Amino acid sequence: MCAVCGAGLPRAGSARRRYCSGACRAQAYRDRQTSGRIIAIGVLTAEAAVTGDVEALERLLCPVCQQPVLPGGRRRRDARYCSGTCRTRAWRHRRLPHEEPEKPARATVTSTRHRAAPRASR
Repeated sequence: MCAVCGAGLPRAGSARRRYCSGACRAQAYRDRQTSGRIIAIGVLTAEAAVTGDVEALERLLCPVCQQPVLPGGRRRRDARYCSGTCRTRAWRHRRLPHEEPEKPARATVTSTRHRAAPRASR
């Protein structure tokens, strides 16, 4: 059985085969990389909490929800927020409370595509 999806393995493969396809093998690799980053962030966060290093905690934790930020992989290495939702919440919080969002002005669109082109005289 495949270690990722649980499907049966092809008979033509090696006895040591663990994945049914290249996609499952790639997914297992990504999962291993993510779990390694989670462990590393957990260790760094625990060390910073024990030593009282506030700056390190600010770098490792999302400023909105205090969840660990996992940079790398599909995320930027200098990511500050754990998700796009937290990034949006932080932006809305930074905005002045009395500031109303601007409503877009209605633009009058005139198209020249439908105008009759001047005819060339022969």
